Amino acid sequence: MSSRSVRRAAFACAVCSALSLPALAQTPQSTDQQTAPDPASPATGWATQSTPGTGIRQPAPGEAQPPLVLSSEQISLVRGINDYLNNLSNLEGRFVQTDHRNERKKGRFYVQRPGRLRFDYSAPSKLRIVSDGEYLAIEDHDLKTVDKFPLEATPILLFLGENIDLLRDAVILQMHQDESAVAIVMVDKSGNAGGQLQLFFKRPELELYEWVVTDAQGLDTRIQLADLIAGNKKSKGFFQSSSIELDNIDNN
Repeated sequence: MSSRSVRRAAFACAVCSALSLPALAQTPQSTDQQTAPDPASPATGWATQSTPGTGIRQPAPGEAQPPLVLSSEQISLVRGINDYLNNLSNLEGRFVQTDHRNERKKGRFYVQRPGRLRFDYSAPSKLRIVSDGEYLAIEDHDLKTVDKFPLEATPILLFLGENIDLLRDAVILQMHQDESAVAIVMVDKSGNAGGQLQLFFKRPELELYEWVVTDAQGLDTRIQLADLIAGNKKSKGFFQSSSIELDNIDNN
């Protein structure tokens, strides 16, 4: 599997995300070919509040980072985040993805917990990322390839699960909060998922507006959200990977 293919698989974690996470360390169910990145197309009039993230120091590649000793206020805040995430059954909106090369793509996303998500990229990109609750699939409709990864091997499962409890399931490494926003950096406690996940929420009413997946080399894939609405429940087929047939792909 090419390094390009592994990086693409990673963003699928970031979902959000799949273009920069070698740390997945999982063999996909299909092979992929290298391709040049699509041209960046920045979103017009996009606004985000990433200030909390500027205060979070990223560890050097391979650096062990001890868990954060949470204050009672932080524990209460994390429990509030758990409640907020557990109440997000159906969510949709717009996204902008920025990778470690500062290349941007945009499109629409759909989340249906537990476990289901879909990212439809706007032209000229021909990518789609879909999770059916068991596997995360990265579809390239230009190359006509599909790579699949176990959802449990991605940090995104931390906020797609059926019963979200970050105090139970995550090792919280850093938190930063003020009156307007809160950022939390964590890793999967089970060790099944590689990489770190950062979540950013607006305050005082909690609202997820951004997440970042960081791979073992310290490379980030950032997903910024906008125009969030409580979407209508979709059929299971909406979150199924497309059938893309190629002689050089083995989907077994």
